[in-house]
Amino acid sequence: MPKKREFFMKDNQDSPAPVDFASVIAPLTPQSFFVDYFEKKHLVIRRDNPDYFSSLLSVAEIDRVLTQQMIPGEEMQMVRTGKGIPAEEFQTPSGFIDPVRVARLFDEGATIVLPGLQKRVAALAAYCRSMETVFNVDLQTNIYFTPEGSQGFKTHYDSHDVFVLQVAGSKEWNIYESSELELPLRSQAFQPEGFKAGALIDTFTLHPGDMCYVPRGVVHDARATEELSLHITTGLLTPRWIDLIVDAVNQLALVDPAFRRAIPPGHANDGFDRTEARQVFRDLLARAVERIEPDRTLDYYAHDFRSRRVPVVPGQLFQTFDAGAVQPGVVLERRPDLIYAIGVVGEEVVLGVYGTEIAFPAHVEESLREAMRQDRVTVGELAGDLDEAGQAVMLRRLVREGVFALV
Repeated sequence: MPKKREFFMKDNQDSPAPVDFASVIAPLTPQSFFVDYFEKKHLVIRRDNPDYFSSLLSVAEIDRVLTQQMIPGEEMQMVRTGKGIPAEEFQTPSGFIDPVRVARLFDEGATIVLPGLQKRVAALAAYCRSMETVFNVDLQTNIYFTPEGSQGFKTHYDSHDVFVLQVAGSKEWNIYESSELELPLRSQAFQPEGFKAGALIDTFTLHPGDMCYVPRGVVHDARATEELSLHITTGLLTPRWIDLIVDAVNQLALVDPAFRRAIPPGHANDGFDRTEARQVFRDLLARAVERIEPDRTLDYYAHDFRSRRVPVVPGQLFQTFDAGAVQPGVVLERRPDLIYAIGVVGEEVVLGVYGTEIAFPAHVEESLREAMRQDRVTVGELAGDLDEAGQAVMLRRLVREGVFALV
């Protein structure tokens, strides 16, 4: 059997357990990662385990997506040596991907890029949600499928941190000195004009099961070896402190007219005396430091992130139909990778999750908090003031809301 065809015949059936952040960086611990590597330097983990990421994706899965689903044109890109291929070369007149043309271009050396494939592949969706739970940020997950010996993008840096998981084949990576720009903002995205990479400081080959982490601003490039390469790149779209500070000042300006006053007329004219303007500027900065409540902005960012999380709740239709079976003694399982908050508002305790606020009487609080701390609960065995019947009512509601599921 030709070697290229072998890649397409492999599949991810009978695959290992789902992949989460801890398994991505293993054997390194999360604590070590955040202390030694996060936003500091690149990390490479090599494993002699080609099936390590097989539960996430396979070349056969890519073939199924491209050839058996109607993929809108905006859900795929094709590039060759850093240059995008015009969409009309691989799309139908109706705007969908033409799998025949895609296959031909791939065979001629073009890389297939599938942004947001987690919307179509359940295992990828679960992986992304587990990463969201750790980092509490939006993710940009791209799939890169590169022909042997080809290069999708030239030497560059990203304005977001990335985790690269090698799924099939292999790819050679180069890391360069990156002293020009540390931790770039999204507004400081890479510009190829006039760019010169620094000295080569590391080179390595990723094989199936290997991973690397590249902080934003670290200059790198990659090229497939003499075999096909399939890898997953997950970018962290992290809010920066400057984002929170600017938002906090904007919110303060809504209630404090001092920030809404006009800057002095004539400030752009030659010879303008800035003495008073400088003092006003300094006074406003001091006023912001004095009046801004950090928790208000932090609460807003946390609430905003929780509210944008779309529920991923397999089997919820049947869970809703069967919710009446939630009775004392029944075992329930909390949905994985929930990001939630519990607060008391007046005489109610409110669970914020999936962009929804689920309210209960205040006396439910202790039982609710205990339930949300556990992976599995037995109806009637929670702490607090709720009796068995009350716990059944509360948990039945949480099943209907997609927070818990019948085992």
